[in-house]
Amino acid sequence: MDDEVAKLRAEIAELRRGLSGLNGPAQLPRLVQIGQKLQMIYWRIGPGQPAALGDLSAAIEVWDEVYSLIGPDDPVRGEVAFRLGQLLAARHSTHGGATKDRETGIFVLDEALTFPDLSPTAAGAARLSLALLHLTRTMEALSPASARAGFLTGLSPGAQDDAVTATRLLREVLDGPPLGTAITTAARTLLTIAESIQQLLGGDPTRLDLGRMMESLATLQRLQRDGLPSTTWITGDPLDYPVAVVPGDEDPTPAVPPRRPVRADPPVVTEPYSARRAARDRLAALTDGDGSPGWEQARALLLTDPSTLAAGDLDTFVGAAVHAAASGDDVAGGDAAGGDDEPAERGVDQVLSAIGLCLRERRDGSGWGADDAETTSGAHRAAAAQLRTAVTLVPPDHPAAAVVVEAVGGLVDDARPLSGAVAGIADVLPGYAAGIPSRPATVTALAELCRTVTALRAGAPVEPDALAAALAAVPTDHPVRHPLAVAVAQARLVAAVHAGGPVTVDPAVGRLGGLLVALHHDDRPALRAALDTLDHDDRARPTPHADPASPAVSAVLGAAHLRLADDLDTAIALLSGAARTLDDGALRTRTWWRLAEAYRSRGAVGDDECSRDAARHALRGAGPDRRDAARFAGWMLAEGRGAEAFHALETAAAAPGSPTVDPLVLDLLAVLTGVTPPAGPPPEVPDPATVAAAVREIGAVALLYLHPTDAAGRTAGVLCLDPATDRLDVLANVPVTDPLASDDPGWAAVMRRWSPGSLLLAATSGLDRLALPAVRVGDGRQLVQEAVISHVSSGAQVVRLAARSVASVTDAPLFVVNPRGDRDHEMAEVLAVRRLCYPRSVCLGRALEPVEGTGTPDDVRKHVSTASVVHLACGLRGTELHLADGEVLDVAAVGGAGGLLLLSESTVGPGPALLDAGFVGVVGWRWAVPAPVAALALFLVHLQLVEHRRSPAAAVAAVQRWMLDPDRVLPPALTGSHLNTVTTSDLAGPALWAALTYSGR
Repeated sequence: MDDEVAKLRAEIAELRRGLSGLNGPAQLPRLVQIGQKLQMIYWRIGPGQPAALGDLSAAIEVWDEVYSLIGPDDPVRGEVAFRLGQLLAARHSTHGGATKDRETGIFVLDEALTFPDLSPTAAGAARLSLALLHLTRTMEALSPASARAGFLTGLSPGAQDDAVTATRLLREVLDGPPLGTAITTAARTLLTIAESIQQLLGGDPTRLDLGRMMESLATLQRLQRDGLPSTTWITGDPLDYPVAVVPGDEDPTPAVPPRRPVRADPPVVTEPYSARRAARDRLAALTDGDGSPGWEQARALLLTDPSTLAAGDLDTFVGAAVHAAASGDDVAGGDAAGGDDEPAERGVDQVLSAIGLCLRERRDGSGWGADDAETTSGAHRAAAAQLRTAVTLVPPDHPAAAVVVEAVGGLVDDARPLSGAVAGIADVLPGYAAGIPSRPATVTALAELCRTVTALRAGAPVEPDALAAALAAVPTDHPVRHPLAVAVAQARLVAAVHAGGPVTVDPAVGRLGGLLVALHHDDRPALRAALDTLDHDDRARPTPHADPASPAVSAVLGAAHLRLADDLDTAIALLSGAARTLDDGALRTRTWWRLAEAYRSRGAVGDDECSRDAARHALRGAGPDRRDAARFAGWMLAEGRGAEAFHALETAAAAPGSPTVDPLVLDLLAVLTGVTPPAGPPPEVPDPATVAAAVREIGAVALLYLHPTDAAGRTAGVLCLDPATDRLDVLANVPVTDPLASDDPGWAAVMRRWSPGSLLLAATSGLDRLALPAVRVGDGRQLVQEAVISHVSSGAQVVRLAARSVASVTDAPLFVVNPRGDRDHEMAEVLAVRRLCYPRSVCLGRALEPVEGTGTPDDVRKHVSTASVVHLACGLRGTELHLADGEVLDVAAVGGAGGLLLLSESTVGPGPALLDAGFVGVVGWRWAVPAPVAALALFLVHLQLVEHRRSPAAAVAAVQRWMLDPDRVLPPALTGSHLNTVTTSDLAGPALWAALTYSGR
């Protein structure tokens, strides 16, 4: 603290002592002097500096008292209103003041300008401050959420009026007496912004000079950070006029209960006054500290109701604490516990700042960095970051460590304790708290809360019983007990929903609880009753819709109305509003999908186009859903719209699988708890030209998509990508019949077009199980005799496959055989294949020859990335290999896999998933066949690969044709067991040969 500030504080203390015994207007001369000196301190410390906030708030309180003591007809009232309005504008714009500061500032500055005796310079400064307040109100209306709502329903007239008013005021400033270069520059900057906003709101963006506006917005941010140029050049005492001094009562009775008294200003000192010392002195003043350590006083402040503290006193502490946390100084004069340079003391600085910010937020919802989003306030985000820093500075065994954890309670929201700013520290707090010896009950409970928050955000199971047990030990009068009880109720609800059992809702969950129960139990009457109750509650408000639902609530209510399908107009109104105002994320994407369904279900004039438009938005959204995209693809195929169907099919293929729990129930849970599991980014979908180039690289004549076009799967659309022209065509909408049981001409008409040739087939929703190679294409011939078919999951997979190199299968063969000793019959088969085709192969597991490993996961990982062909003669479930010692390896998760994969296990093969692991191709099965038939088929595939040097797809087709041919020629290399299979099996039956399938390039 410099000498001038110290002198001013001493003068203020003397003036305050002189106020004792005075009452009413008799206080005015001294109050005015106090207000002026507090303003001088504020300007000297620096506008926008956290350390100056306390003096600014104290000045506002003094000038507000002066304002209240002066009558409305007093000529000096205009000057006082100007002073008060200027200070309120400074606190709102540069210190994150509450909305009340802005609205009160506008009121008193408007009043000031009605006084003709206000000096021209004061009037100019008042107009400048007033214009800034109107502009900030307009900018608030243009926040992302507000703007989306405005462009849907029109921005409020108030926002446009504010822009007009700001423009008028700024022009008056520039047209009035010169106020100095800095003031003129600020006014011109603000005028540019105001005029640009008017053009934007006026619906004529073509006249908008975007570059000029962006430059001005940068200047506005600086003005909001640093404050408007100083107006200390306004001279003269505002009360320099005759005042009737009215003596007050000797012992007046206060009109309102006094707030808890605090100590006077800290004594003026001549030694260096560190930021830390200032914060600790202010803390002691608030808590009646008696020399106890700072962290003990911090715990006492945590338990304080901020409404019991004078606003100026709390702001003074907050400013000092934020300044100390930001400066990190090590000037002498700090807490004597260990020296200012001790990390733990710097950590306590962070804790004090966090506590102060949280108390100020509880008091008036303001704070530095606050934004307009319906999420976490800037003050809480800043506090969470400071507590995260404190965790790194205060060791767990330090006495202050427990207070670090307890301070997290200030971040916990009463209604949604599992979300918000607490998520910013939840991941590190449980581990930190575990190291604290003799943990208080609140520390244990908050650590369990953070553990629950972390699990929910990761989509992992939660343990509400552990949180409930920790809550039971928290004192009943502790402020954090109520939000923790709500957290337990919400965690129990989340666990019950994911478990799939019956759900009961605690009243603490809120008014949407009944809706969730009805949806979870799929109880339509209860769902109707819940919606009726919510609607009745809305109408019962004094002004209907006076408290409009948030976009997220509108989204789930609209989806619930769509579920009932008895009031589609209401569903569309709610969903359309929510879709346009929600932030980007999975809920917004699902809301677009639901809106598309609602329009399609209503079927009014123009609804088809509205449905497609909503679906296009959904396809570009985050958190894609496979089921919704696939359904839209079916709609588009049924309508013959190839481009939209292509985009939807590719999106569905790239999206993760749909959740097992009803997505609407999950969305409602997210609304109730505020916790939204992480959503993936919008999928990267290749364009048709890129896919066509990949199809040409592979050498196929076409890529065909097969996809159901009705919910029952009775019809299918066929979308063709022609690599020669990059063109998409919807070829047919055919009945889904099994080629093994029917000779439906629909399949023949489609498939005959592309034979002979090599076809890539992307079949979805169970259509990949159809034995299309068995389709009869004429002259008694079947498709397999005319074409080579390779299965893929999507065009994007074709692009990836085309980029992979294909090695000769004889380069580095790998066999995994019988690692658990449950497939002894495979050993002789593998022996024959290795000796005949791959004499220099690697074998893992149990074999009739020496092996290179027992077949553990590590053995497989070591060799699979360099293998040219991998023959799996082991147990397989999905993509998991059953390996030695009872271990399991998910081969789809093995990085760097490559080569061709052959599956001896004749169950349905997970071809697409294995291709995504890096393999160039997978030889597998559509359905199970007898083990001898499977062994014979794979033996023949190996012969085709090695002796005839065919590609994998051609090798599989050649084996199928050989099995189908009644005049087949037996290869001389067939073993006795294979000859027996040939003579005892009906290989020409499609139930055997059509089971063999190939996926890949």
